[in-house]
Amino acid sequence: MLLNKLILYMVKNRVDVVFGGADGSGKTTATRFLALYFSRHGNVCVHWFRGSHLFVSVLARFLHRFGSFRGSCNPYYRICVPKRLKSVWVFLEFVSVLPHLFARFLLGRVCKVVVCDRGSLDFLVWLVATLDAPWVLRSVIGRLLLGLVSRANVVYLYADLDTLVKRADIPKGFIAKELAIYGVLAKYLARCSIDTGRNKPVRVVAEVIQCLERQRR
Repeated sequence: MLLNKLILYMVKNRVDVVFGGADGSGKTTATRFLALYFSRHGNVCVHWFRGSHLFVSVLARFLHRFGSFRGSCNPYYRICVPKRLKSVWVFLEFVSVLPHLFARFLLGRVCKVVVCDRGSLDFLVWLVATLDAPWVLRSVIGRLLLGLVSRANVVYLYADLDTLVKRADIPKGFIAKELAIYGVLAKYLARCSIDTGRNKPVRVVAEVIQCLERQRR
């Protein structure tokens, strides 16, 4: 009965669920399981986005050819943006993500429930971690993104560092940096936090549903 009420509430209010967390935390798996579950009860849309989906990734691959940009700050593209260009890079990254934010907005208008793999929280962590730039959070773009995060139903997924390292093919140091940033932001912005290192996907989805039910009340 409570589950039926939750589903009716989500459908009526067009509630979105955004999974956030460090690489290897289980966002994609949780997204698929939750979308499959809710698809039995109504129209559900899924939205994924990755760094490789952004046009700035093409620029990053190109800049890797130049010695002045090569480095391990961004382990995916093996580049380090020079300090004098970081503000410009933040702007380029933001412009690059706008089409995805707009697509998610449109999905929220046509779908009863939208389940998202990554969101504005993850994008913020990406900027801070790859640029080593906490000041992004105080910038105009950072404050705008924080506003978007605060209005979303963010479910923060996490696991211990060793588990994440086994799941994700990126350096341990970068994952540790991600975890530290997520830990601070999720404390204030996530609706709930779920340990995927100890819980199987089915249990994770059950905890997500419980979290949404608490929010409904």
